[in-house]
Amino acid sequence: MSPRPLLAALVSAALLAAPASAKDPAGGAPAATPAPAAPATPAAAAPPKDAPPKDAPPPPPEKVPDEVFDKALADYFAGNPRAAAGPLHAWVSAAPRTHENYAWGQYFLARSLIDLGFTHAGGVYLARIARERSNPNVLPRALETLRELTDRPHDEVMIDEEVFGALDLGFLQEEAGAYAHYQQGLVDLRVGNERWANTHFSKLPEGSAEASRARFALLVTRLREVKEPNDELIEDFLGLSKDEKLTRESRNEAALAVARLRYERQNYKGALEAYQLVKLPELDPGRATLYLEEAWTRYKLGEPRASMGILTTLDAPSFRDEFLPDKYLLRALIYRDLCHYLPAKRAAKELTRRFADSLESIRNREDLTQDPRMRRAASAHGNTKRAARFLEVLELEGERLGRYAGSFGERLYTHLTKTYDLAHAEAQRVYQSRLEEAVRQEADTLLRATEQVRLMEYEVGLKLYERVKKGAKAAAPPEEELLSPSQVGFTFDGEYWNDELRSYRVRLDSRCIEENP
Repeated sequence: MSPRPLLAALVSAALLAAPASAKDPAGGAPAATPAPAAPATPAAAAPPKDAPPKDAPPPPPEKVPDEVFDKALADYFAGNPRAAAGPLHAWVSAAPRTHENYAWGQYFLARSLIDLGFTHAGGVYLARIARERSNPNVLPRALETLRELTDRPHDEVMIDEEVFGALDLGFLQEEAGAYAHYQQGLVDLRVGNERWANTHFSKLPEGSAEASRARFALLVTRLREVKEPNDELIEDFLGLSKDEKLTRESRNEAALAVARLRYERQNYKGALEAYQLVKLPELDPGRATLYLEEAWTRYKLGEPRASMGILTTLDAPSFRDEFLPDKYLLRALIYRDLCHYLPAKRAAKELTRRFADSLESIRNREDLTQDPRMRRAASAHGNTKRAARFLEVLELEGERLGRYAGSFGERLYTHLTKTYDLAHAEAQRVYQSRLEEAVRQEADTLLRATEQVRLMEYEVGLKLYERVKKGAKAAAPPEEELLSPSQVGFTFDGEYWNDELRSYRVRLDSRCIEENP
């Protein structure tokens, strides 16, 4: 049984948003100039008496003096974005787009919202600056802030595709331009045009983080296209697993790619070495899928007791809700190989017992997105995970909005409420669409494991009733060193410690017999 296939996501990384500088964004504080007089509007003609009544249009925003902008800007630089947000929105809503400080007003409104925890609302205003491009001094700052937002769950269509994926790259500064080239290269890769993607990637500064991420994206794309990965592809992934310019998550994904490719080529020792390259935060419980794949690798290496120790790790409270049907299959295989037939049958039956509700839903053709176990498993990785995280951010920020109803003012509060309602509806649609596809894949995984377990039960049943011939004797168990001279062993007492999760070993004697020739 091979580990799960590589599902490396093409992720983009950026620095955390830096606090706003107190320096003048364009060499001096944006000057407040008198707003042009509001054009006179002709009086609306009275409707005919027999005309059907219509809803009156909303009144135009009242003129807001430029002193309001100056005061709001002072509040922002004084470290009070809460006091600045409402007046900035009022000023931006009333000022004409041709005003020299209009883009600055949008920018500082966006920064105020981001500082208060409303990253999506801030991103909306920054994306508007990028699309309008009315002030060349503001645009680079807006793009840099948007690039920083991509390190968090964000609206991928609005920022990655509509902004960076559609920018004119000739006028951008180096950092923003590099990220735009990287994003546009990813768009080309998604539509299968690697040649155009390489055109964008070739313009990335050598040694930059974007260049490393571009190489990772190219390797993942090639991996999906080739049937038999060669040594060169594996070495390229191995090099990326040690590239410090990549995020830890990307380096770990590269190391996992090396391990899985070596496993498929039956280089189990090399696969185990690659699994050891995965670096986790200190005292982190780790990834359940990583431990399960390592358990399969040790089983293939002829280390059943070490493999069983890792399976014991997967019984820790941190992993009990993980979707791991192969765990029960591997445990049954180890018991069978060591001729513990009754424990093997119990381990096999544990899978169908644990996933009975999900299996029943699959057989009845029910909506699997409503199954809690399948839904949780489908939302744990890939595009579905990113969509779920963004949906959670929108829900959290939408709930936080109520705390600022008084300080924001009715107009800004109403505008943000509508913005988050619309964004939440679209994010829910995207998440549901990805979830439906992901649960089908998880259902296939569960069904394959169930069929293998049934075959296992049949084989074990035959072994249970197999007659032992006269003269048979116990077979010598395979040699497996449990502890080295520098190690100390303690009896397991049911407690799990994060720093010991990869060190458990199980003493399991073989009950197999061999017949004399």
